Amino acid sequence: MSIEKMELVTLVGKMNELDLCLDRCCESGCFHIEPAFSSVGTANGLTLLNEKNGYSALLKEFERLASELGITLGETDYSDYAPRTPEEFAQRAEEINHSFEQLNMQRKEAAQKISEMNGAVVQINHLKGMNSDFKEIFSCKYVASRIGRLPTDNLEKLDYYDENFFFIPFETQDLFCWGMYFCPDDEKAIIDDLFRSMYFERITLPDFVEGDADMALRKLTQDIASQQQIVDSCTKQIEVISQQAKQEILKAYSKLCYLHATFELRKKVGFMSGKFYIKGFVPKRDKKRFNELMQGFESLVVSYMPPDADANCTPPTILKNSWFTRPFRMLVEMYGLPNYNGFNPTAFVAVTYTLLFGIMFGDLGQGFLVVLLGLIVGKKLNKDAGGMMIRCGLSSMVFGTLYGSVFGYEDLLDPLFEQLGTDFLPLKIFKQTNFILITAVAIGVALIILSMMINIYIGFKQRDYEKAIFGCNGIAGLVFYSSLAVGLVGTLMFDMKIMSAPFIIFLIVIPLVCIFCRVPFSIAVKYKKFRLSADEDEKMTIGGFIVENFFEMFEFMLSYISNTMSFLRVGGFVLSHAGMMLVVMTLMEGASAAAQPIVLVIGNAFVMAMEGMIVAIQIIRLEFYEIFSRFNESDGVPFEPVGAKFSVQGE
Repeated sequence: MSIEKMELVTLVGKMNELDLCLDRCCESGCFHIEPAFSSVGTANGLTLLNEKNGYSALLKEFERLASELGITLGETDYSDYAPRTPEEFAQRAEEINHSFEQLNMQRKEAAQKISEMNGAVVQINHLKGMNSDFKEIFSCKYVASRIGRLPTDNLEKLDYYDENFFFIPFETQDLFCWGMYFCPDDEKAIIDDLFRSMYFERITLPDFVEGDADMALRKLTQDIASQQQIVDSCTKQIEVISQQAKQEILKAYSKLCYLHATFELRKKVGFMSGKFYIKGFVPKRDKKRFNELMQGFESLVVSYMPPDADANCTPPTILKNSWFTRPFRMLVEMYGLPNYNGFNPTAFVAVTYTLLFGIMFGDLGQGFLVVLLGLIVGKKLNKDAGGMMIRCGLSSMVFGTLYGSVFGYEDLLDPLFEQLGTDFLPLKIFKQTNFILITAVAIGVALIILSMMINIYIGFKQRDYEKAIFGCNGIAGLVFYSSLAVGLVGTLMFDMKIMSAPFIIFLIVIPLVCIFCRVPFSIAVKYKKFRLSADEDEKMTIGGFIVENFFEMFEFMLSYISNTMSFLRVGGFVLSHAGMMLVVMTLMEGASAAAQPIVLVIGNAFVMAMEGMIVAIQIIRLEFYEIFSRFNESDGVPFEPVGAKFSVQGE
């Protein structure tokens, strides 16, 4: 399990072949483009193409056409669709739009009228008590009138005013009273202010409302039906046009998505003296196929260089994983990809995660159900998540067998182990609590030591001597931590006199001094000179150096202790899982014979859901904080091959 090797590729050719070259790059599916500007710069006359993408407006136009015609956009094959230039697409959009524009306008106008008339119907329904013609009332020369609604609580307050008006209520509900007030035309400003203070909401009836309330409602109903016929007729005709234009719109939009995406790549293309300059990375395994795609050009020159040939470009990271470890890449990507020259931790994560899950969630029956659920999840939802569940479920089955636990029955496998003649199995959890907790800490110590060894390997690979030799996770830290663990175990558990003076001096004190002086020691090894700070411009005093490193040493020591003790949760969840199943079995025994199967099923389902989720989260925490933090540098750049993906604007 490693990181895919890359090659830096440069493509130089004449501008008339740029579009075809970008097409081939997208077709390859293995070209990670980089901005051409950074490697050459404006000093050499190279500039990035900063052209306006002429396909952006066309994408929105075809999306509008699809919306107007009721067509759901979806990716389709466009290989036989001829238009390519923005002008050709614009012409086709205009022709399609012209075929239904008048019908669509008629439909919109009719729908707008229906909406207005429905609004008028709602208001007039509150005025059914009004038997006079609306136009005659509103045309009075000396009398002003207003229609609207007044809060019911304010209706009685109108009697307190002596102004010249009278209010006629038509319909009264819990909150509002609909009605109409009249007043002299020359006093309408005062009366209007009075009613506004009473929270009167005026209703303005449209000009097309005629007659009294009943007559107006009858006419509006007829007019709404007439306009609805126009809407239905236009809709049917537009549906016919939609069926005729559907395939063309889908093909045009799919092709536009591709052309828009490839045109966007021009923003990373350099231009100078009539030639384009493209730069990017190609996986070494795809070099031959990519090179074949770049044949047939008149002027294109393809050059391959080592991935670190350009200091301004960071090689992208592709994790190479086996079938077993591949699902666990999602955890690595969640934490952050390692850099190109780093270490692929997926295999380490796959083994440790699977092992820890089985230990903490050991049950043969429940593990089998997790495997079945993983098969379903992998097929229906997420392949990687399903793969992780299958592997963890199998591990749970193995450790469940060692514990002798099947759906909470702790004695079910005892006869089998008796026949095999294994006295130490099955492992009775509540009888061997101390062994389980000590083993959990031992597993933590082993994993921390392995993490340190990985960090040392990465440090030497990157020629970072502080990291590899003198750091708290380097050789010095490894010697100190391992020696301390061995000394404490030998002294406390086996009563062995390991902590002798030479042992303490050479394996504990000297590594601590190396960690304390890691910066000046690493500078001395790398640059053959001694200084307290890695920054040449920073003048570090001896006192400042001692104080700073004292607190860092204190932090390192706390991390050693806390990280080790954190693995007690592994043993804790072993006991927790067994304890929860003991509760389920106790409840089942106390239930009636008919209810016992139900209690068993519900109890197991509850434990699987809650305990399984908690265990999965806790292992992720152990991986990220106790293991990854010691060696993983998540500053890698994901490999993103150029290509055109179908997308609907606004999504």
